Amino acid sequence: MFKRLKRWLLPAKPGKPEASAPDDTAPPATRPASIELPGTLVIDVRSEREFQATAIEHAINVPLPQLAHRIAELATDKTTPLVLYCASGARSGSACQMLRQLGYTHVTNAGGLYAAAAHLQREVRR
Repeated sequence: MFKRLKRWLLPAKPGKPEASAPDDTAPPATRPASIELPGTLVIDVRSEREFQATAIEHAINVPLPQLAHRIAELATDKTTPLVLYCASGARSGSACQMLRQLGYTHVTNAGGLYAAAAHLQREVRR
């Protein structure tokens, strides 16, 4: 477990080529992300109850079961940068795959709540 965590926390080694496609299972620090781009939407795919308890500041809550139906009202342009997170990264990984199938091109799985907050450099509201 510690080897895996260490691999996630250490930066990529210089000279190592980047993957051409985003890896939904990779840790946030190694994934290409469109977080700095203007108009980036941060979407929390956890349940409403989880979102009410704690969330990243300025995130939009769209529970995973509602995402396919509600994404068009949030991101009318399919090139809108989308950063998704959940509790552990599993639901946000599924959400990223779903959005890519729907034609969204700039989709990033930021992982779990606290990893995403660190990656986005945003506060977690409680």
